[in-house]
Amino acid sequence: MGITTDNFFENIYKVIFTPKSFFNNEDSCVSVRLAVFIVMFVTAFTKTTSAVFNSDINYWFLFSLITSIIFVLVVWFLTALFFEYVAKIFDKNGRLDKLLFYTAYASIPYLFFAPLNLLKNIGLFGYVLGSTLEFLLYFWIIFLFALALSGVYKITISRGFMLIFLPFGALFFSVYWLICFCTKICYIFSI
Repeated sequence: MGITTDNFFENIYKVIFTPKSFFNNEDSCVSVRLAVFIVMFVTAFTKTTSAVFNSDINYWFLFSLITSIIFVLVVWFLTALFFEYVAKIFDKNGRLDKLLFYTAYASIPYLFFAPLNLLKNIGLFGYVLGSTLEFLLYFWIIFLFALALSGVYKITISRGFMLIFLPFGALFFSVYWLICFCTKICYIFSI
């Protein structure tokens, strides 16, 4: 059975309970519109529940919600473009629409942050337990993104993890080299 928009709830079940079979599916029927809807829904749900739990619903909430949704969509799309171009550098053929679809489904566990935020409001034990579970949830989401990348580009999961952390490494070295360059230039002109 392939990945289609007809199997929306079945796909969510597969992402949560059998992610390897979902992300290694060879079906080419993906929907970018459904992926955009998933990302918008997850963003709106997490932002709204966070505001409700923190009693932060006010006049600016709707503006903040729309801004958050637009920001997340732009970052999601630019990240997918980055992964697509990095994969092309290493001669891995992928499809941007499939990458967007898989990464949208990989973001489904973000919905579990709402009950964990509620749990964190119940005393010290609830806070410690909720924080620990949030920490584990982040690892689960990173694992799902690595599976999504390995499914799209037909690479191993370890290479998927490396591909996820590549932008952070590139940013670190870019900033490091920029600081070194500016320091050398300042040193040259100070003599």
